[in-house]
Amino acid sequence: MQLLITSIGFGLVQAAILSISAMGFSLQFGMTNVLNLSYGSLMTIGAFLTLLISEQGISIWLGVLVGAIAVGILTLIIGRVIIRRFANRGSRLFEMAIVTVAIALIIDYIIAAITKSAIFQFLFPLGSNHRILGMVFTTTQLDIMAIAVVTIIALELVLHKTNLGIAIRASAANGPLARASGIPTNRVVRLTWFVSGVLCGLGGALLAVTYLSVSFVEGTNYLPYILAAVVVAGIGAVGYAALASLILALVIEIAGSFGAGSYNVVIAVGVLLLMLLVRPKGFFGELWEKSEAMG
Repeated sequence: MQLLITSIGFGLVQAAILSISAMGFSLQFGMTNVLNLSYGSLMTIGAFLTLLISEQGISIWLGVLVGAIAVGILTLIIGRVIIRRFANRGSRLFEMAIVTVAIALIIDYIIAAITKSAIFQFLFPLGSNHRILGMVFTTTQLDIMAIAVVTIIALELVLHKTNLGIAIRASAANGPLARASGIPTNRVVRLTWFVSGVLCGLGGALLAVTYLSVSFVEGTNYLPYILAAVVVAGIGAVGYAALASLILALVIEIAGSFGAGSYNVVIAVGVLLLMLLVRPKGFFGELWEKSEAMG
């Protein structure tokens, strides 16, 4: 029983990281219609930047912030310099996905060459242990979950309670109509690339801080979980991606407590394939579309 409770506790921590990452991916795809498979590789950059800053004796949380912003800027550059050119040539979803795979491979192998494929360890105090409902969390884990909750609430408020959010959702739903209505869609797209990149970098940094290590395939190995969470929620259903992340993370961690820990990726990919087969819009896709129509 204690093992199950411990698994639920770690599942909550995993859900925090996954929700941030999945929301960023869902926001980007929903807005740009680009299946950005370099997302995991960009997460790795955020993780390594966090490590580099923490090794200088600077606060780990400042490293997380810098890593998130840096990946946001890099994602914006990729979107404007590379993705936009292919989009202007009329490249479709599959072609764009191949382009992002190429970007991912370039990033992964550049990092591998620089780091010589080594695994690096984080060295910083995790804080005290805190027992909550039978689950034990370190101070760092509680901080990670708090960051996730704040991020989810802030993003949902922006998307649904501000003019900017209305512009983002309108541009995602019908770009030409949004432009005709006077919405600066190009600016909105640029902002979306940046914000989704910040969430990507933040997810990568928090992932590394949780496992206290980072390698050149850190984010790439995490990508199947993100894709599964996004598909379970429904493509573009940004807010529901957090709920789907919680469900998926708990399922994986609880399954691990029964001896299936070695099959985490298999479970994630299995969920992904099953959802695509029986409910391509995801569990919450239709709810999202209704809320968009009402908004």
